[in-house]
Amino acid sequence: MKFIIAIIKPFKLDEVREALGAIGVAGMTVSEVKGFGRQKGQTEIYRGAEYSTNMLPKVKLEIAATDALAPQVVETIQAAASTDSIGDGKIFVLDLASTTRIRTGETGDTAL
Repeated sequence: MKFIIAIIKPFKLDEVREALGAIGVAGMTVSEVKGFGRQKGQTEIYRGAEYSTNMLPKVKLEIAATDALAPQVVETIQAAASTDSIGDGKIFVLDLASTTRIRTGETGDTAL
């Protein structure tokens, strides 16, 4: 099993969610986060004063997937979240040691 973490632009969430649903992803966890990479933040004007923010709003997706589905999940996220501009985000794939469904006690791939 794989644990996939994707950091994407907030306005791409619906598009990514729909694309993942189309390939059979049954669930995910979504969090609103802030961060920065090469962009180093942005400059904004608020009430006539210019200020610099060093953290940009992003959305963090967390998805548990079978080993067979994981590469397709990564490709789908990359295709749906891309705007071909800086700040599109990152995708991280980690090995997932175990999974247990709380309600039934199922473990492994069947718990996903």
